[in-house]
Amino acid sequence: MGGGSTLASYQAGKAEQRFAELKQALATCRSYEGEGWVGKFKATVKTEAPPQVGDEAVAFREIMPMGPEQPGDRNEQFIVVRTGNTIATFSELSVGAGLSFPAELVSRQVERLRNAQRP
Repeated sequence: MGGGSTLASYQAGKAEQRFAELKQALATCRSYEGEGWVGKFKATVKTEAPPQVGDEAVAFREIMPMGPEQPGDRNEQFIVVRTGNTIATFSELSVGAGLSFPAELVSRQVERLRNAQRP
């Protein structure tokens, strides 16, 4: 299906605060329900071993059943990395498979981010 990345820059101390909130939520959240453009859904959340990049990182998947007429479950991996006052989110979406965002690309992008933050 594809993947993408997003950068979010924060004022001093706010990136650490937002990242701590994410880590706290991932420590207890195993599923959630919601309503999207295709209707109601229930997602399962599974944490994974994060890559050793940036100042801190987490990795997790959200898995949502798509129904009997679909080729499999919606499976989206997220790798979230804090580097200084910036949080980078990498995601890989697949249906019927558990694809992962390329680890080498995450590492290269985080290194570029770190280099851009140096005075």
